[in-house]
Order: sequence, then C-alpha cells, then structure tokens
Amino acid sequence: MDLINDFLAWAWPRHLNPISWYIRPLFFLPIAYFSWTRRPGRLTATIVAMVSSFFWFPAPAEVDPKIAGVLEMERELFANPTWVTWLTLPLIPALIGALCAAFWQRSLGWGLVVIDGGLAAKIAWTIANSGGDGIATVAPLGLGAIAMTAIIVLIARRKGLRLALRSR
Repeated sequence: MDLINDFLAWAWPRHLNPISWYIRPLFFLPIAYFSWTRRPGRLTATIVAMVSSFFWFPAPAEVDPKIAGVLEMERELFANPTWVTWLTLPLIPALIGALCAAFWQRSLGWGLVVIDGGLAAKIAWTIANSGGDGIATVAPLGLGAIAMTAIIVLIARRKGLRLALRSR
C-alpha cells in the first residue's frame, strides 16, 4: 500500500501541469485512427499512453488555483467515494469505448458526436461538481474538441468521406 501511496504522492503534483490537460484530449485522434484502421495493439497502446499521460510532465512551478481546485474535487471524489463517484466513474471507459466503436464502424458523424458530446459532458460535469474552478477545463477540453473536429473534418473532406451519422 505504501508503494501505491508513494506513487500517487509523486504523480499527483504532475497532474497539475496544464500541458497534461491540453494533451490528453488529443489522444482521441490516434484512438480514432487506430479504431478506423482496426489495429487493436496500437489502439491499446494509445489508451495506455493516454491514461498514463497525467504524470509525464514535471510538477509546475506555479499552480493555477482553478486547476488545483478541480483536482482537489477529483481527489475528494476518489478519497471519499459517494454514489456520484460510482455512477460517473464508468462513464470514462464508456466514452472511450463509444469512441472506438464509432470509428471501428467507420462512422465519422457518430465519432464526432462522441468526441464533442463527451468533452462537453466532461466540462459540464466538472463545472457542476467544482463550481467556478471547473471553468479551468473549458480551454483545454474545448480547444481539444475544436481541434479534433477540424482535423477529422479536413481529413474526411480530403479523402472524400461522408460525415453522416451512420456507418460507411
């Protein structure tokens, strides 16, 4: 148990680095690509990389108080789980599963719905649970959604793919 606590004590301050907040939504692009091309090994590696990315970067010298507030809310949810924790925790793997399924079925439209809807839901959930501090998630998640949508639309148009809400 000490090993886990020591790891979390080392990793948690790194999660305060805003770079990790901006980079995490961008993992949806390779997840979408490896789902589309049906490469389960690379898809799995990308998901592992996304999950571990919260501690890749050094702890910041200065911490944005809003980011600290959001992460304190998350820490509290895990330290003292309530029905909200148990109800919402499965939504994270469900979002990733839905993203994989949409692109595995080659539905660009549903893939964009999952990406944009999932990130919008994460923003709303964070604001609802951490108050004004949750505003700190709007920029990284919102910019991530806009960037991914733009990239996917550009690639789809270039390749002549349809963005309909159905499989190809």
